[in-house]
Amino acid sequence: MRLRITIILLTVLGCTDRQNQETKKLNFEEYKVVVPDTWKTLDFRAFTIQVPPTWKQVKVDGIDSYVGLIALDKGDTASFDFGWYSNSLDDESIFINGSDVNLVDEKGNLKFYGKIDTVDIEKLKKDTSRWTTIDGKRAKIVQPKQTRIGVTGVYFDSLWTKGSGTDRLQINGRNLQPDNERQLLQAFGTLKFKE
Repeated sequence: MRLRITIILLTVLGCTDRQNQETKKLNFEEYKVVVPDTWKTLDFRAFTIQVPPTWKQVKVDGIDSYVGLIALDKGDTASFDFGWYSNSLDDESIFINGSDVNLVDEKGNLKFYGKIDTVDIEKLKKDTSRWTTIDGKRAKIVQPKQTRIGVTGVYFDSLWTKGSGTDRLQINGRNLQPDNERQLLQAFGTLKFKE
């Protein structure tokens, strides 16, 4: 009888702990930053962002969404895609096929890595991500584990619904110089949306 009670108590406590962990994952704070007074505001119709004074807005033609480019320093760029099908910035170097984990190399070749139950997928990822809020909207911040290797970006999965679709936004730069990576992460905190 005592054994049954102990098992029931451990099960209940384990479930409660798991629920608390799930709740902690869902609670996120506002992504706030302080930017220098010298930064300027770029206006991209649906949103604005504050950036260093040397960064420039570049117009690009899109087909089914609103796209654009920001020319950063030292030849780096950050692109954005605002629309229904914006990329979620998930790590594209890892591909799961059934129970197999495959890696995509720099040339796009698919290589078998191992069985899903034997692989620590988090260790394979080039980038880390976390959820926060920016301008009251849920946002995923992505940054490389190692500077200059991976994506620095932000993704909003649900800005507002228009017609039959939900508008999303992603902004990202790849393999950025350290200063550009740091400043782009700061700039994400200044995003303001205009519906």
